[in-house]
Amino acid sequence: MRSRLATTLFLAACVLVAVPTAARAQSLLFDYVGFDYENPKAPGSQFGDAGNGYVGLGTVPFLFAPLVSNTTLNEYTFVIDGLTSTGFVTVGPFRVVNYTPGTLTIYEDAKSGGTTADFGTSPPNLVAPPTFTDGTAILVGQLTDFRFAIDNSNGTGSFEAVFTVTGGTQSGNFPLNQRVGWTFSGSTGNALNIPAGYAHQIDGQAFLNEPVSVRRTSWGRLKAGYR
Repeated sequence: MRSRLATTLFLAACVLVAVPTAARAQSLLFDYVGFDYENPKAPGSQFGDAGNGYVGLGTVPFLFAPLVSNTTLNEYTFVIDGLTSTGFVTVGPFRVVNYTPGTLTIYEDAKSGGTTADFGTSPPNLVAPPTFTDGTAILVGQLTDFRFAIDNSNGTGSFEAVFTVTGGTQSGNFPLNQRVGWTFSGSTGNALNIPAGYAHQIDGQAFLNEPVSVRRTSWGRLKAGYR
């Protein structure tokens, strides 16, 4: 019975944070790449320990309607902040971390006369996040149900959240019925170019329609079914 429960929890963790390999082009909102780190982080704590804050920042090379962009003239950056770990569940080598709601903001900054985004090292520092936030906030949204599954054996993982449009200069481009229900997802890896002080490279997208149906449930309800 114990083995069956462990297998079920493992599969549930993978399903709930699975990153789609492909989503229909018309459903994509934006595609991003960057790095993450924890702030604040208790001394001696591990990634995802309760109370640690999660921050992600990077560039947004592709944006889609209803967002309007000009990647030739402007640089687009993103910042994820306000997320705080509420604890984690360990399933085999995986640590599944749950977070409080946070915010994701996309900025537009002119390449001519603007400031090029710079990660620097050991964030937060003099250039990160400041060089990622010095443009116009074209899209602001709340991230809820943020869940991060990390493989402690190799540092790779994936995450997923619900994204709701709440502001930004282009928020008016979204019909009221398209401001909710976006899926924000991504994967992490241990790239060779991770700047010192950052935890992972992150790469992902936001899309409106999930390509695979996912039935969400609580850990307690899932466990109860196998008692």
